[in-house]
Amino acid sequence: MTPVEALEVALEKEKASIALYQDLIAKHSVIKNLLYSLLIEEQKHKKLIEEKIVELTR
Repeated sequence: MTPVEALEVALEKEKASIALYQDLIAKHSVIKNLLYSLLIEEQKHKKLIEEKIVELTR
């Protein structure tokens, strides 16, 4: 597995986590603030991975 392939796997995991948190936010308003914070972190991770993939594939 190449570094880019590894990052692509990680990117898919981040996307799945983002979708999970979005779903949980809609269902659990009592912990919405915590879930939103976790969602933001996952979005940051996704962006970092995407940037690194671009850097490695130039």
